[in-house]
Amino acid sequence: MSDSHLIQEVLGSYTEQNTEVLSQRSREELKNAVLQLVTYHYNNTAAVTEVADLLSSSELNVKGVLESCVSPKSQSEANALSTLETCVNTILSLVKKQRNSSHNEEIKGKLTCLIRMVREMIDRHSINRPRLLNLFCNEMLLPVFLIWILHKEDVMTLDTYMSLKYSSPEFAEAFSSELISDLTTCSEELWILEILSLMIRNSQSTLKDKDAARLKKISKNILDLFNKKVLDELMMNSGTVNTVDLSNCCSTDILKKHYLSTISLWMAHRPVLKVADALKTQKEWTYSKLSSSLTLWYKQCLVMLEAGEVLEQMKVVMETQEVNWHVVLSFLSTAVVCMPFLSNLIQDYVDALLRDGLESSNLENLVVAFLFARQCCYEGPLVFDSYPDWFQKMFSESAQNPGGSRKTFTCLIKFLTDMVPFESSLHLKAHIVRPPFVPPKCRELFTDYIMLAKTRLADLKQPLDAESEDKDQGGRKKMNEQIEEDIQKALVLFESTKKIPTSIMEASIFRKPYYVGKFLPVLLKPRALPDIPDLRMKFIDTLKLVEKIPLTLYNNYITACKAESSKLLEGVFLDEEEEMDMELTETEQLQMRLDQLLKAIQENPHNRMIEQCSLVREKLLSCLYSEDSNALCNDCLLLNTDAADIPLPNIKVVDQLLEFLASACLTVKNNTDTVSWPQDFFTILKEIKEMHSALLIRIWKLVTEQGSELECHHIKTLGFLLAYLHEICLESLPVEIVTCQNSCQRLCGEFVHLIWQELPVITNKWRKFSLRIMLDFVNSLSSMRGIAIQDFLPETFLYKFQFLYHHIKYFLHGDQSVDEISQLTEKVKAAIYRVKLSFRSWVQLEMKISVPEEQLSYGDCQTYVYDTVFNFYLMDDSVEQSMNKRCQTLCSELFTELLLNIQRQGVIPVPVCANCKEREDYRQTDKQHHFTAILQTLISYLKPADKSIAWLAQKIQEGMEERDSKLSQEFYIQAVVRLVSCLPAYLIFVNCPSMSGVLDLPCQIINKYFSCLCRHGYLPASITLHILQGMCQLAISEDIEIILERCHLLTLSIVVHTQLTKNLLRRLNKQHSCSELIQIVKITDWIESCRMKPDRPPLGVNMKDSLRSAALLSLVHVRSSSVTEIIKAEKNSKVVEGFSVLLITELSDSKNQFYCKAEAVLNDLLSSAPGTLSYLSGDGKEEWRTLLPESVIFLLPYTLLRFLEKRQKPPWQSSTTFVSSVLLLYKEVLRSMECLPEDRGNQHQNEILIPDWTDISDFVKGCLMSATKDQLRNVSKESLNGCGADIVLVYRQVVSRLQ
Repeated sequence: MSDSHLIQEVLGSYTEQNTEVLSQRSREELKNAVLQLVTYHYNNTAAVTEVADLLSSSELNVKGVLESCVSPKSQSEANALSTLETCVNTILSLVKKQRNSSHNEEIKGKLTCLIRMVREMIDRHSINRPRLLNLFCNEMLLPVFLIWILHKEDVMTLDTYMSLKYSSPEFAEAFSSELISDLTTCSEELWILEILSLMIRNSQSTLKDKDAARLKKISKNILDLFNKKVLDELMMNSGTVNTVDLSNCCSTDILKKHYLSTISLWMAHRPVLKVADALKTQKEWTYSKLSSSLTLWYKQCLVMLEAGEVLEQMKVVMETQEVNWHVVLSFLSTAVVCMPFLSNLIQDYVDALLRDGLESSNLENLVVAFLFARQCCYEGPLVFDSYPDWFQKMFSESAQNPGGSRKTFTCLIKFLTDMVPFESSLHLKAHIVRPPFVPPKCRELFTDYIMLAKTRLADLKQPLDAESEDKDQGGRKKMNEQIEEDIQKALVLFESTKKIPTSIMEASIFRKPYYVGKFLPVLLKPRALPDIPDLRMKFIDTLKLVEKIPLTLYNNYITACKAESSKLLEGVFLDEEEEMDMELTETEQLQMRLDQLLKAIQENPHNRMIEQCSLVREKLLSCLYSEDSNALCNDCLLLNTDAADIPLPNIKVVDQLLEFLASACLTVKNNTDTVSWPQDFFTILKEIKEMHSALLIRIWKLVTEQGSELECHHIKTLGFLLAYLHEICLESLPVEIVTCQNSCQRLCGEFVHLIWQELPVITNKWRKFSLRIMLDFVNSLSSMRGIAIQDFLPETFLYKFQFLYHHIKYFLHGDQSVDEISQLTEKVKAAIYRVKLSFRSWVQLEMKISVPEEQLSYGDCQTYVYDTVFNFYLMDDSVEQSMNKRCQTLCSELFTELLLNIQRQGVIPVPVCANCKEREDYRQTDKQHHFTAILQTLISYLKPADKSIAWLAQKIQEGMEERDSKLSQEFYIQAVVRLVSCLPAYLIFVNCPSMSGVLDLPCQIINKYFSCLCRHGYLPASITLHILQGMCQLAISEDIEIILERCHLLTLSIVVHTQLTKNLLRRLNKQHSCSELIQIVKITDWIESCRMKPDRPPLGVNMKDSLRSAALLSLVHVRSSSVTEIIKAEKNSKVVEGFSVLLITELSDSKNQFYCKAEAVLNDLLSSAPGTLSYLSGDGKEEWRTLLPESVIFLLPYTLLRFLEKRQKPPWQSSTTFVSSVLLLYKEVLRSMECLPEDRGNQHQNEILIPDWTDISDFVKGCLMSATKDQLRNVSKESLNGCGADIVLVYRQVVSRLQ
């Protein structure tokens, strides 16, 4: 403030009042006196402070205040300079005050006002500027904020200040530290941004003059120091330094140059880490494991750069400088995650390094190539292949293989050999399991490396195969848990007795391998030691004192514990997010990352989420304790949905992921939205194989067990999940699903295909759910980029989708899913309907529906079925077939499906246990009789044709030819018989009863195929009656005669079942009389006449002996007493001999209702005609081999021997031929068993078991031991040949004894 101004204020009022009193001279004297008085009492500092306060309170009129307070006319130069120095001193004192306290906005305001005063005084007075600058520069360092104000007010520009400080050796160091300090609290304020931007512009200046060069040098020096301090704080101190956004303060070109310079500086800063250490620890430098502050600084450098620029700068650094591998590899991880196109460039760079390194044996290039490749591999499939896949891709192909020649391969193996001591088990396994291409004459070299790698794996206690590794890990985990329990027990004893437990001392002496190799490693597991030794530490120290812990082992333990403590302390200076991580559990940390990913998706669902997904990946690996060795496993995945042994953490993680997906799916506003984030998210799911089992089992249970109860958004999530699982995650990975712990059949195939295959349709609720999830699946597929939707829709899906759509459309008008389907694009509809729902597939699905339901009446369902069959399929003009051909096709497919349904109902054993049958998806429906009726109707549409092969006979023939084992053929025929019994009986012979047919095939079916159903020497009564009914429906007499002449088994069965067939026979005889039929009728009449008393056979009729034998068996069935008398009258005749064969066939099944009667009759027959036994044991019965089924003939000798064994001294045993007959029968049994087909053993329920064999053998030996000389003389060498050495030995002993 000027002196004249003060005087004017003091004298102003007085002068006005006394203008006329004082003269001019008096006034001057008074003025001088006042001036002297004011000057004497004037305080410059107080005045400056007062003006500063006045400026602070007058923000709207700063200029006016300055003009009124700073007047050049009323102040001398000396006073002005004094005032200026006072202002500067006040500013410096405020600076000191500010440094002793935190940043104070009030002090900043005062500084601003004071500097404005200085600016005003400089403008109004001729102040010596160098003197002013010296006043400021006398301080070693001014605060950055003050420098900015001086620069803004043009008191002292930044360039001027730095030029003046150029020669100060400590200035650059101090100024860079000041910048770091200010960034902690003021990173977003304008002044710090402008100072940094000014320095960056100066450091990148292109001016050539001396001043500019000096300014450039000091600016660059300060920025380099600043960046080094930032890096040290972030990496060495685990600190936090806020980033700054300079994009609005500097041009893009300048920032690019600055950031490229920063990258080079960081990579070359403190290059002390060795390559061996980098190989061991680079896994810990992945993006997700770096501190968020460090990655923010890395990303700040990357945001302005292109991928190619980053790589080129890295190349320059790698080629020209020693590098800090920690910085290089951590920066590389951040770059490949945050720059999607960089990974491809890195791949090319690595390829070039490998080629050059192998060709020129350049070790440095090989080191860089492998370190870069492995670092990228650690980031997961989001950005790079897994290491095994990369190594196989790079070296396994002979073409374009950098190690394809002998020279380069030798160099590669030498390099890998040198790295073996530092390699992890993952890399060693990859080199062994995915071996490189081996050029000629290099096999021995590679074999040596494989042996070395396996030895290293053994040292690391890592098995080569994943299955053994899982078992070993499980075994080690259980053993360690058991050892830890023993340790806890020992600690309890030690605490109570203060002595080492006896069991520990004994183990250290008598079980030293266990004690040293297993017990001590668990006891000495590194941990952060407490300040005051706890019980475990005291126990360890006591063991050390008595020399039970080797000194080296103890020292290593203490060192490892200190390292654990250091790791624990690393969290002290974490940023806010990392501190939160420390407080949360693993699953809570995963949930936090998922929430962050969800937020990013909600903000922009169309962007890729590689960065966020990488963080999620790391937390997933941490939660599931996953190992990268899973990259080597590509086996079939076993899913045990019934009793899955899944760890609880895996289940929790899967539920978290499903909840996340449910929320993320809501971001897809409509079905045509194309989103990018699922590609990244499902790529990480694909990598983490520990989660696959739990995830797929959870999906399976949700879809197949709880689906009908799910809400719409949950169904949409499942459809979305299945679409992306199939397209990205699972691809063609086969799975094997175990739905039951019993013997139920397992499901094998691709998971998503099996989902569509097993999707329930049994009830209306299930059908609506199934169509909904399939529609959401289609919508999700159609929203993906660059895929052909038809490639992801298997026929199983298409058939079920079309079936459900038409079914629900028919019964549930206005259903939301149906409406949405009608709105699908033509392209999607074409993909869905590219394969039409086949008739057989429609039948299969329709038969799974249970009716009636609460919403469906029986009549509606029947109308729908008939309408579909006859109007949709039979009248389908798009099929290029005649009506009759279409009808035949429908009949054939329906017939086949009905047979399969019969099998599922239990005719043929299927691997489904009782528990599974009670489940809803296995429940049998009542549609069988519906479709049987439809088949009957369809058959009536078949166009008759003369001399054509019966349609039904053809289908039976085709079905038998499709089955290669007799067991499956027998079960098939059983099902055929059940179904055929529901159809018109004539169909087995002809398509139309009024037409003549080709009967060769029907006769073959009766003789060959139906014979497998014979448990005795004839067809079951039901089959016989059905065939006979069919014959009655035929219109051509010649056909009847042909059938009876060719089907001997049929005629035999008709006679045996006379009581059931006689009425049909008489009816048939009236319609079509022929010689064969007349003979059968006569025999049945004779049987009727013999029921009460014996009667002579009818005269004038040439009866076949086999039919007469069958007639006698029919009398046995009616329990006629005439049989015994007829046997006595016709003993030793062919009729009785044939009758004995049929009786034995009756005895082959102990559950036969006629068993006891047949056994008694056979006993009487052999008693009255002992010679019959010789017939049964000889070749005379060969004629019956052509009449009876093979399965029956097979059991004849065995059944007869069992019958003979049970008899107690029967009269025929004294016959001279008895022993030889027994030997012949035994020999025949042995020969039959030697010729037994592979599938015969499972064909009969009367299979010959070992105890039965023993009984028969003992019986034969007993017969020899009790034989008479005459019986032994009658035994020929032929009889003994083939009976076995034991029988021959007994025979010789008996003969020698009798001699």
